[in-house]
Amino acid sequence: MLTSVKTSAGRSSGLRLAGSLASFLVAVAGCRGDHTRDYEAALSSLVESERAFARAAAQLGTRDAFLTYMADDAVLFRPRAVDAAQWLRNQVATQGLLSWEPVIADVAQAGDLGFTSGPWEYREQPAGEPARHGNYFTVWKKQAGGSWKVVIDHGTSNPPPAVRESLRTPGPVPGERRRWEEVNVAAERAVLLQVDRAFAGVAAADGVMEAFTALAAPQVRILRDGRQPLTGIQALRDLARERPGRFSWTVLGGDVSRSGDLGYTYGEYEYTALGSERPDELGNYVRAWRRHGDGPGHWRVVVDLMSPLPPSPGD
Repeated sequence: MLTSVKTSAGRSSGLRLAGSLASFLVAVAGCRGDHTRDYEAALSSLVESERAFARAAAQLGTRDAFLTYMADDAVLFRPRAVDAAQWLRNQVATQGLLSWEPVIADVAQAGDLGFTSGPWEYREQPAGEPARHGNYFTVWKKQAGGSWKVVIDHGTSNPPPAVRESLRTPGPVPGERRRWEEVNVAAERAVLLQVDRAFAGVAAADGVMEAFTALAAPQVRILRDGRQPLTGIQALRDLARERPGRFSWTVLGGDVSRSGDLGYTYGEYEYTALGSERPDELGNYVRAWRRHGDGPGHWRVVVDLMSPLPPSPGD
């Protein structure tokens, strides 16, 4: 009798435990599903904000569209880093039409920071033929009211693309899209800025190829003047062989997401060719970084834009 009661009680406890575990797994799966939906919703809203920005340029004019979509502390490069709002307010509106379309877009798991990139073209007259082409790289930050605003915008000039790219959303590396905990943003920002400074030190001492091999993501997107966007470590190797010499850079700023998985940095670089005693090129850079694992050593460059400054008078 006691044996049968114990067995029955154990079976009941086991059933209750199994039921609780099943409920827990359903809840976890639901949370993961919600998390995935949150990520996709944030990504969709970012892409739509980018496209609305482009539509505003056609409707309001380039200057007023930029004033509408730029954050209060946004940075543009004219030619060096400047306060975007202040610079734009001092410009006279023109009839030219700047148009663009995102082909790369990504957001942090917190849905508060993201970036877009794609081709742009400029027409002197809205109905005219494109006079200039290039690729842009824009970093966006979610504002307190829930809207996306641009915090940094830069680009390259190059021939028109031979083929039209479809929108791609690389997202976190496999296995990295999980529930996240809010980080200390100020502390994490300081870590990322230090990673970029250490990156510059390795590039100056051992060469940019060695530095990028260590810190670039396998599918890094590379934006350079005069050529179409490149992808991957091998493309970086090819660039390094084309331009043997030394790169160094000074970090000017950056930020990270509340989830600590996506960030950006920007600054100024110098390139010195082999055999030269002084820099042969000065320019600006902007990078997007994604964390591939835990710890400061797991930040990887996913977008790298470098563009030279225009020659100074007399050069």
